[in-house]
Amino acid sequence: MDPITIQIISNIIVLIGVSVAVVTLIYNVRTAKKTQTAVFLFESRKDKDYVESLHILKKAHQSGKSFRSYVLPTPGTAITDQELDERRKFQYILNFYERVAVSIRQGIYNEEMIKRTSYTTVIETWDIAEPLIRAIREKINSEITYQEFEWLATRWKKKKLKKN
Repeated sequence: MDPITIQIISNIIVLIGVSVAVVTLIYNVRTAKKTQTAVFLFESRKDKDYVESLHILKKAHQSGKSFRSYVLPTPGTAITDQELDERRKFQYILNFYERVAVSIRQGIYNEEMIKRTSYTTVIETWDIAEPLIRAIREKINSEITYQEFEWLATRWKKKKLKKN
C-alpha cells in the first residue's frame, strides 16, 4: 500500500475510535444521571421530614386557614409556636422542590423520571403553596423566591404528563 492510503486508513481508524469514545461518554453520562435520579427518588420517599412537611401543608390547606397569616399576621396578633413549627415545615417542602427544580434545570436529575413519579404531587403542591409563596415574596420584597419551583410547575402544567 502506498503511504497516502495508509494515512487515510489510519485517520479513519482514529475517527472511528474517537466516535466510539464520544458515544460511550454520552451513554455513561445519561446512565449516571438516571442512576442519580433513581437514588434521589428512593431516598426522598424515605425522607420523614419530606413526608411530614407535605402532609402538614395539605392539612393546613384543607383547614381553610390563610397561608398569608403564617407570613404576614394581622397587626396585634402573634404567630403561635404551632404556627411557627408549621411554617418551618412549609419552608422545608418549598425548599425541597426548589432544589429539585434547580437540579433538573442544571441537568443533574433526569426530568422525565421525576415527572413520571412526582407529576401530581409537584403540581398539587405548587397549587396549594402558591398563595404562601406570594406572601413570602411580598414580605421579603423578592420576586425570585422559589422561582425555580414555579418554573418547574409552570413547565409541567404546559406539557402535561401523558397517559401510557
